[in-house]
Amino acid sequence: MPALKVLVEIAQPRDDSFQRFEAAATSGAEAARQADELVSSLAGLSLDPDEEAVPVPLLSRERDLPSEARTTLRAFSGPQENPDVPGATTVVACEVERDRLEELEARDGIVVWPNSEIVLLSPHHVDHTAVAGGVPVDGQPAIDAARSRVGVDCRPFRRGVDVATIRDLLGVEVAWREGFRGQNVTVGILDSGIDGSVYPVSGGFSRPGAQQPGTASTTSHGSMCAADVLVAAPWARLYDYPFLGVPRSGGALAMFQAVLDQRRRTGTPHITNNSWGFVAVPPRASAPHHEIHDLNHPLHRKVREVVASGAATFFAAGNCGQDCPSGACHASGIGPDQSIHAANSLEEVITIAAVNSRHERIGYSSQGEGMFEPRKPDLAAYSHFFGNFGPGRPGGTEQPFDNGTSAAAPLAAGVAALLLSAFDDLAPEQLAEALVEGAVRVHGEEWDRDYGRGIVNAAASYTRLRRAAG
Repeated sequence: MPALKVLVEIAQPRDDSFQRFEAAATSGAEAARQADELVSSLAGLSLDPDEEAVPVPLLSRERDLPSEARTTLRAFSGPQENPDVPGATTVVACEVERDRLEELEARDGIVVWPNSEIVLLSPHHVDHTAVAGGVPVDGQPAIDAARSRVGVDCRPFRRGVDVATIRDLLGVEVAWREGFRGQNVTVGILDSGIDGSVYPVSGGFSRPGAQQPGTASTTSHGSMCAADVLVAAPWARLYDYPFLGVPRSGGALAMFQAVLDQRRRTGTPHITNNSWGFVAVPPRASAPHHEIHDLNHPLHRKVREVVASGAATFFAAGNCGQDCPSGACHASGIGPDQSIHAANSLEEVITIAAVNSRHERIGYSSQGEGMFEPRKPDLAAYSHFFGNFGPGRPGGTEQPFDNGTSAAAPLAAGVAALLLSAFDDLAPEQLAEALVEGAVRVHGEEWDRDYGRGIVNAAASYTRLRRAAG
């Protein structure tokens, strides 16, 4: 019987938690030493630390951060290096024999969590019928065509459009004319890795023996996300956190800690994009602590720490909408009220659904309510355009166009980067508010399960912020 992959959280208060993480992240031998040290008190349980694991500190054992920890994290928004942060517990990825799990869970000071598989939220293979070039769509300017149609785009999907069309729909020229194009803003992409020879990777998570920032192929999912951030914010910089070399929640947990540690030292990245999620949804009764069901899972607590530090965090809604769900959704919740879950449905993050250039919901885009925060998605953004993939694009024509809520989320993150380049003191909640206030409400409702609070529009959000600033 195969061993279970788990995350073991060990009560171990330390004042040097971030320094220990940095040491483990830069040395495989040090990571192994720390992991062995952590599990040494659990001898006899056949507990085997994952050889790729980096032990990760958590600031609190509770879902809600104490006010003292929040105050400490808020200081990470500045460019100066901040002192180390006391950690309450440490999490290490391990394998344990199934027949020893109950004994492990019974140990004092130990909590055992699932370390579940994660998938990228892009359908990858999308039917398409033709290629639209330039701004016009079916003979009409993009904005006019979008205003006149609201519906569902399902297989065979409508043709993709080029980046010029998406920029026109977003209205990025309003901010661009005043000199703002995402400069001085860094977006962290937690994904499969980015091709740094094509896209402006200037940092990220680097560990000996692991995939290095900027070394992925141009056809990678992470490169697609990089291209899509740059649609609205072409002068933004990118950090590469290629955690999908370890495609489990433990890998994502380590990358969020890397983001937090970088923010402690330099105040960057300012935004993170996450175009991934879980598609296997076990029944709550059989897996109550699964990432989908338990708000206190270490991954969710770490995401909250990152947001509390001042980094706006975007998540793709998922591709399990009821009309034409991705093939990966066979083991997942499909359709309304069960397809937006886990970290993608946290109140603290900005969850993005997908529409096409006509403002039609793309039929695979997951639908609210969210399983944690009911009013998810927060917003919708465009997908099915030639960003990284398509004729003449860096990724070639392996796919017909950038697709999935995987493309919509970094597009929205790029709009956020554009706004931050002009208004650099916006906290995550203020940035979210600006995006919501500028959104196009195609149904005229404050919120609905398909579009959230509307479709992201850079021009309207920028103009509102500019007027508010006087």
